[in-house]
Amino acid sequence: MLFLFGFAASAIAQDGASPASTVSPNDVKEVSKQLWCPLCSGVRLDACELKACEQMRDVIAVKLSEGDSDQEIKDYFVAQYGPQVLGEPPLEGFNWLAWILPVVVMIGGGVFLWFRARSMIGGRTQEATAGAATSSAASDSEDEYGRKLDEELKHYD
Repeated sequence: MLFLFGFAASAIAQDGASPASTVSPNDVKEVSKQLWCPLCSGVRLDACELKACEQMRDVIAVKLSEGDSDQEIKDYFVAQYGPQVLGEPPLEGFNWLAWILPVVVMIGGGVFLWFRARSMIGGRTQEATAGAATSSAASDSEDEYGRKLDEELKHYD
């Protein structure tokens, strides 16, 4: 019975100092917006309804009530679940590639399309001028052919 009384007293003491009474749900939500569910793909921690995410939000509330900063809480979850819980890679080491590569690909693609369009337009103008020269040369050869034909026909008359 003494054991039961001690257990009840500790439960009441824990309820009296619950983190929810000192930390507002908005504080927990602000931190959980910066983290991603480690189990779901592309779901923020504040929107995930899994039991594991509820427990993670409870841990955030406890850590906020202990006075931990947002960065300390994020560091804690990165240590537990890895950097993918941040949702965006940190700007260090190999992760720079994830930030720079899309910009480089977009610029490279734009330059490629510009050169390709320019060569296609340039090829058409060259073909048009070459076609005009060919048609004038063809008309000259047709005139020469017609003149020779007329001379030979006169020869047979």
